[in-house]
Amino acid sequence: MKDPYTGHDYAVVPAIVPDVAVIHAFMGDRTGAVVTDSSRNDRLLAMAARKTIAVVEELVDPDDLMPGKFGIYVSPLHIDAVVVAPQGAHPTGCRSRYELDCLHMLAYIEASKQEDSFASYLQKYIIEPKNHEQYLDIVRSGGSR
Repeated sequence: MKDPYTGHDYAVVPAIVPDVAVIHAFMGDRTGAVVTDSSRNDRLLAMAARKTIAVVEELVDPDDLMPGKFGIYVSPLHIDAVVVAPQGAHPTGCRSRYELDCLHMLAYIEASKQEDSFASYLQKYIIEPKNHEQYLDIVRSGGSR
């Protein structure tokens, strides 16, 4: 497509519109507003998706929802559900809260190399835990090593 201002040709594609986006945020409030990490494109993803679920580290009062140095505010207009799940980004990290769990990531990579070992990984970490707390208990007990 030709840029009407410069005359340069540019390749263009239609916008991607995900049906559902799941994003992780530092905090959220009961109105659906969240603060996510500024190093990620979660706000853009939330704005593009038809429905967005925000997994937050903590639920705060709306007056306490402040972006801070590394935060980006995402309006409740773009959030359909807020799920409170401390350490919900595990095995990845959450800036200033917890680091990437490298050992768990390595275990995941190793398990994913074979169908049987990946099935065992899924059983242990995804299917068997009844909730997020049980998953974290397995991880804390050294289950990812």
